[in-house]
Amino acid sequence: MYQPPVQERIHQPVHIDAAAVRACIDQGEQVVIQFTQDRLPAPLLASLDALASTCGTALEIRFFGASTRPFDARVLRALPHAVNLSLDCHMRAIHLEQLGGLSHLKRLCLGVHHLAEGDILALDNLRGLEALSLEPTARAHIDLAPLRHWKRLTQLHTAGHAKNIEAITAVPTLAKLTLAQIKSKDDVDFIGAMPALERLCFILGGRTSIAHVTAPRLRELEVARVRGLEDLGDIGRFPHLERLSVEDQSQVKEVRLGANPALAWLVLRNCKAIEHLSGLPGLPALQALAVHMTRLDIDALLAASMPAALKQLSFSTGAKKRDDAIRAQLTQLGYAMAPYY
Repeated sequence: MYQPPVQERIHQPVHIDAAAVRACIDQGEQVVIQFTQDRLPAPLLASLDALASTCGTALEIRFFGASTRPFDARVLRALPHAVNLSLDCHMRAIHLEQLGGLSHLKRLCLGVHHLAEGDILALDNLRGLEALSLEPTARAHIDLAPLRHWKRLTQLHTAGHAKNIEAITAVPTLAKLTLAQIKSKDDVDFIGAMPALERLCFILGGRTSIAHVTAPRLRELEVARVRGLEDLGDIGRFPHLERLSVEDQSQVKEVRLGANPALAWLVLRNCKAIEHLSGLPGLPALQALAVHMTRLDIDALLAASMPAALKQLSFSTGAKKRDDAIRAQLTQLGYAMAPYY
């Protein structure tokens, strides 16, 4: 699936080395400057804000919880030029309305377990966000209705928050959606009405089937650790799919590939009930296949013929002696090892 840039984390700095930060960013790295406290010296905050004004989204400013004392968001008054901000792992927070004063903000991660402000997304300035991550809260009560007005949002990660989630169908730019810890009772049919969706991830939460989920422009699909999941449906309903990953699904017994002319990368990892993989020979673009801990048989797969484009193939059972033999067999056939991530 999507691989984020390399991160350089700077923890609790006593001063800001702007030149070092810019050097990392120039090398393509994402820099995170993080603190476990909100009471910081004014000169340090001034230097951090000045740096934020020139680095854009490549610089993430992070305040994360490390004590029982509530995070005081009034520290954000000293960071008006923050573009990429994370307030996560906090039990409680006060004065979160200060988020409304960050007119340059484009990326926000919010994680406060006992969040009081279920309407936090109604702050006017947040309409300019391009990426939003909502971490779990005690009540999963954040109202997503304001997102219908967010015309620049391209990425959304929501962990358990589904109140008025159908509002995101009005967002014309939303290309990446991660649904984490979504309950089985929560309807996900709205996904088919998202006009720009290209990457979709289901992780944790629970439901028995996603066979009814459609997304006409989907290019990447990841399904991982969804409790009770039995049916993926016919993958051919995603005609533009390029990458598929299914991981830690103990009740999925088969993967049905259909007309997937663009599928280039397929991973089945730790899905111990999978015993059928259909449609594999008919994938003209498949370049990498990685299979780990399933009931599939490598000899049967090879006998059914592999796609001509396949160059990378990994297959493991968890038994070292058998896996060594399989690796030698695949090497002899000319396959390089396929990545699992």
